[in-house]
Amino acid sequence: MTRKLRIQDDLDAGTMTTIRVLFEELAAANDDVALDVSKVTFIDSSGVGGLVFLYKRLNAKGCKLELSGLAGQPRQLLDHLKLTPILAPGPMERAG
Repeated sequence: MTRKLRIQDDLDAGTMTTIRVLFEELAAANDDVALDVSKVTFIDSSGVGGLVFLYKRLNAKGCKLELSGLAGQPRQLLDHLKLTPILAPGPMERAG
């Protein structure tokens, strides 16, 4: 089963403080996770760390994390860090 969620806020230090518990719960479940990040316009190192944390925990259990709607600064940063093929595999539209 895939758990689908939409992230409405930027993935920065402040947001990660509030959604850390959610990421821990998602990591503890035995489900794939699909995150719609189309509303995210900014991501910082805390956001990247949260995504990598979630990816690693899910991957260790044979589950997947996939981002959709990745565009703008978040897309550029994850491209630069070479994380896009891992977190947002497959053809994706380039926006902004």
